[in-house]
Amino acid sequence: MLRNTLQNIPRRNWLMLIPMGLSGLYFYLLERIAPAPRYILHSPLDDLIPFASAFIIPYVIWYFYVTGMGVILFLKDSDEFVRFASFISGGMLIACLIYTLWPNGQMLRPDLSSPNGPLETLIQFLYSIDTPTNSSPSIHVTYSIAAHTALIRYNRKHRQLKALNITSLILTTFITLSTVFVKQHSVICVVSGLLLSLALYAAIYGRSAVRYYRAYRSEKAVYQ
Repeated sequence: MLRNTLQNIPRRNWLMLIPMGLSGLYFYLLERIAPAPRYILHSPLDDLIPFASAFIIPYVIWYFYVTGMGVILFLKDSDEFVRFASFISGGMLIACLIYTLWPNGQMLRPDLSSPNGPLETLIQFLYSIDTPTNSSPSIHVTYSIAAHTALIRYNRKHRQLKALNITSLILTTFITLSTVFVKQHSVICVVSGLLLSLALYAAIYGRSAVRYYRAYRSEKAVYQ
């Protein structure tokens, strides 16, 4: 059954894995061989945001949310997978180019050499595998919005469950907030991640979003 499913997946889905893999490799190499950041990011708002270990939960859920959305689209909706993969790979590529030309990082992390409880232990582990460099724009934010956008479009075509859209919006909001509450990103990183996401959305979904809006207005006018 699985073999038949994989054989029926359009070729373009497999091809889209190439730019996703290459952009991920670009980021991996930057993390390993890039010099120390020349620009340290800090906003006055960062000082007002407390460290809250509970936010590591939505931060980690992000990995499953983005991956799960990608797998569902890969298997179920080729058109939306291509758009989602373009958002993901385009976002990573643009972010890595920014990191290369404008090497940045942050120094907001608290001292967790003696973690207090399992949540801080998990954050300590996160700190050990993910450096505080290559911070802005935030990939966490950009990928979250990519997954949320893809879920809304998939749900509109196949499920029509309003509760699913609301749940996704809440999760995306908490994931975005988690980046600053676990001190993995500055507010600057979040804002730049949002701006990057807006640009990618306009480039990838702009025309279809306009068509959907016009169709919605026309349908609404008929029933009025």
